[in-house]
Amino acid sequence: MAQEKLSEILAEENSVLDSILEFQAKLYSIVKEKDWASLEKTMAQMNILASRFSALDVKRDEIVAAGYEISAEEKNLLLELRSRFLKSKVENQALNTYLEAMQNFVRGVLENAVPQRRNVLYSREGKILKTEPESVVLNKVL
Repeated sequence: MAQEKLSEILAEENSVLDSILEFQAKLYSIVKEKDWASLEKTMAQMNILASRFSALDVKRDEIVAAGYEISAEEKNLLLELRSRFLKSKVENQALNTYLEAMQNFVRGVLENAVPQRRNVLYSREGKILKTEPESVVLNKVL
């Protein structure tokens, strides 16, 4: 009974993780295309799948914690599950790398285009000139 149940849980976890991987691949292209409405929908669907996977994972842990011996078939299912996790991790790293690169690019553009100081002077070529210390004028005779 527990063996069939564990096999079913592992198979369902693999299925859910496959769906998550599909959404991760879509997520990367959605972010590159800047389709924010689709991004929200995709993230909502991924959250639902993640919750479903977490519930299955808790069930699997309960069965294994009860001292259940894992069969060869179940070990193969666990191996497939781990390989999917590795693929998911690679997808996440690719998306994070892209996001970091874009964030650094935007930060650089903003730092050059919108400097922190007021009264910025520009050269003929359009570059920001370093400002020199400003004079102070007192409205009082010493």
